[in-house]
Amino acid sequence: MNLLGHDSLFQAEDTGKGKRIVGTYFCITVLLGAAEVLACRREITPDSMDYLDVARELSSGHWGAVWNGYWGTLISVLLAPIVRLKVSPSVDLLLAHSAGLIILIASFLAFTFFLDSLISSDYIQVATAPALSPWSLRLLGYALFLWTSVTMVGVSSIGPDLLVTLFVYLDAAILIRSKANPGCFIFALFGAVLGIGYWAKAIMFPVGLIFLGVSILQTRKWKLHVLSLAAFAILAAPLVLMLSLPRGRFTFGDSGLLNYSSFVSPGGRVINWHGEPAGSGVPKHPTRKIADHPPIYEFNGPIGGTYPPSYDPSYWNEGRKATIGVRVQLKTFMHHVPNVVELLFVSQPALIAVLVFLLLWNSTGILHALAANWELLAISMAIIGLYMLVHFEPRFVAAFVVLLWLSLFAALRSAEDNDSGRISGLASIGLALAVTLSVVSNVAKKFAHDCPQSALKDLQMAQQLDIPGGSKVAVVGAGNFSYWAYFADLRIVADIMAPDETEFWSLSEDRRQALYPAFRSTGAKWLIGQPPACLGSLSDTLWKRVGTTNYYLYALTP
Repeated sequence: MNLLGHDSLFQAEDTGKGKRIVGTYFCITVLLGAAEVLACRREITPDSMDYLDVARELSSGHWGAVWNGYWGTLISVLLAPIVRLKVSPSVDLLLAHSAGLIILIASFLAFTFFLDSLISSDYIQVATAPALSPWSLRLLGYALFLWTSVTMVGVSSIGPDLLVTLFVYLDAAILIRSKANPGCFIFALFGAVLGIGYWAKAIMFPVGLIFLGVSILQTRKWKLHVLSLAAFAILAAPLVLMLSLPRGRFTFGDSGLLNYSSFVSPGGRVINWHGEPAGSGVPKHPTRKIADHPPIYEFNGPIGGTYPPSYDPSYWNEGRKATIGVRVQLKTFMHHVPNVVELLFVSQPALIAVLVFLLLWNSTGILHALAANWELLAISMAIIGLYMLVHFEPRFVAAFVVLLWLSLFAALRSAEDNDSGRISGLASIGLALAVTLSVVSNVAKKFAHDCPQSALKDLQMAQQLDIPGGSKVAVVGAGNFSYWAYFADLRIVADIMAPDETEFWSLSEDRRQALYPAFRSTGAKWLIGQPPACLGSLSDTLWKRVGTTNYYLYALTP
């Protein structure tokens, strides 16, 4: 019996199957990824606009933009060469989405490295034979990768989440290999990959510490762990220092603090925060409130971006506090339980069905296998739980969902007989097919019904908006959803937020006229908004419709 518990003939056959599985799923992944990019080529979100804004700053040589206190800027560094091309907005957006396809391919290669590491490790070599053969586990793994990468995260999403999966798979692979072959190089590499991953997203700093903690418990060789910690610290330190020094306090990024304060306790919005609610802190340099009815906020400096309040919320929210209480924390955690149950047990019911089936068929050694190889399962549960404490979305935990399911399936044990192998093989084929078809169906729906965040109307607005690039404007409505401003290369310096825009449009002409000097004082040259009804029913004759769009423009200067 060889290392994997199979004879040499089966091992040779398994290698051939494995290569075919890798090749097949690589083609499927690229085709579905490219199809989603094409279907969602006009998609954009508020977060995406901020990442693109950072990329625009970097492409102009403003490297200080990389020290953003809220957004992980590694994805913006990768997007900067695309933004520098200065092509039309629609082509620029398509190229930005296409970068996601490149990241998907890189993530596929990282996942292949992880899966090779898993299959050749002790995870399928504990006591009795594994229920799933190496090729069955590989088939299941790639189906999970396809689902989580294309459906949960989305290739077309312009953001760091797909990039994060790449680093998680590399981290997991190196962790597995370090257990079997502890050495200086692999432990230094482990810390280095964790450190680079932190540049992709701030959450990867505590995630990195969790990986390091598990590594310490896994291998009791302290000198090697010092090497990992040193490599992690060396690569993370520049970002930590450049975020901490200007603020006079330690921080590895303020996204966690602001999200906790907003979503958990004491609550309140992040954009245009002015110290509400009570107990949320005292703002050190908030946006300026220049009118009360309706509220008008001005933010013409010192932060850049299309919409400065969301370009770097950590600056405008400096002084914000979070309050921690057992009751509110438990409430938040329980609020996310249905979402996690939906993700793990409902979104892909075939997973739980096949797992239970194989357990009932013949799998008595799973607890022993999990106890011997607990690391990936513990990391996955810890990270999912970490997000449940604050704010949970499936895209945040995509790679950890893969690690969780593969840990469980790899731990399944069975007797070494032809019937068990045949049954588990057929079950894995059916499961992989079901998961893969669900991804195909999801991409097909996007072609048929368009992506939910399509910015087609904003692209049309930017084309018909006759305003010079670089101009300052004010908006009535949600500034962070004003994608047309990014496409037209405009800078929003004041706004009436979405909850208050109805009040503005319901004012009499005289009262609206009284607000225009406030907008004018911000340096804005034009005021732009979408009235709820035809502007002709209002008496402001100076409001002009922008082409064939539903937007109207008011010139604040002659």
